[in-house]
Amino acid sequence: MDKLLEISELILSEHNTGISFKNLEKPLILNNEDEAYNAQFIFQKNAKRGKIGGYKIALASKVQQQLCSINNPIAGGVFKKEIYQSSKSLNLHNFNSLGIEFEVAFEINQDILPVTLNDKNIEIKNYINRAYACLELIDDRNASYINLDALTLIADNAWSAGVILGNPIKNWENLDLNQLNSKLYWNNELIGESKLLNTDPLNSLGWVIRHLCKYNKKIDKGSIIITGSLLKTKKPKSGDVIKFQIENLSSVITEIN
Repeated sequence: MDKLLEISELILSEHNTGISFKNLEKPLILNNEDEAYNAQFIFQKNAKRGKIGGYKIALASKVQQQLCSINNPIAGGVFKKEIYQSSKSLNLHNFNSLGIEFEVAFEINQDILPVTLNDKNIEIKNYINRAYACLELIDDRNASYINLDALTLIADNAWSAGVILGNPIKNWENLDLNQLNSKLYWNNELIGESKLLNTDPLNSLGWVIRHLCKYNKKIDKGSIIITGSLLKTKKPKSGDVIKFQIENLSSVITEIN
C-alpha cells in the first residue's frame, strides 16, 4: 500500500474508533510538509464527510504556536456540511475531544485558480465577499501538546471539525481589521480579549490562498476561510454557553450539550 494512503487510513481508523491522537511512528513517519499535505488531501477525500467547503490556517498566532510548540502556521480543510450558523448547539458526544477556537472568517467571492498568484499585484481584499466572527471546532482526540509533531497534525487535517459563523461584519472593507478588538464570554463571564492584529486576518487569508495555489488547489466561490485563533483553545463542558464577538460588529454563540 502507498505510504501516504496507509497514513490517511490509519488516522481515519483512529478517528472512527476514538483512539487518542499520537505522532506517527516508523515506518510511517512523514519526511516533509509536502508528504504531510498530500496525506491530508487523501484524508479529506476518504473521510466520508462530504465535500470541502472551506479552509483553515492553524497556529497563526504566537499564543497558539506556543501552546502547540510549533513555530509556523499550517493549513487544513473544512468540510462543507460542518459549516454552521450561530447559534448552532453542539453535542460533546459527536466529538472525541472538542476544542473551541476564536477567529475571523472570510467568504470568497469568486473562484481562485492556482494561476491567480502569477499576478504579483494581487489584492487579497478583492477576493472577499463577507467577513465574520466565528468559532472554529477542533477535535484534538485528547492529544498531548508536548512534543506535538507538526507533520502528523497536518496529515490529520489540522484537527478540523467545523466552523460556526456569526453575522457578517457590515462595511468590513472600510475598517482597519487589525485594530478591532474581540471579546470572549464564557457563561456570560468575560474571560478573554484580543486585537485582531494578533492573527492579522488578511495576511493569514493570503497565506492560505498562496498555500493552496502551491498545491494546485482551486478555491471555489463561496468557500469559507478561517484565519487562526486569537485566543488559546478552550475545552467546553456540557451546559457551557460561549459567545465570541468582534466589537459590536459581529457575534457568534453556541451552547454545549
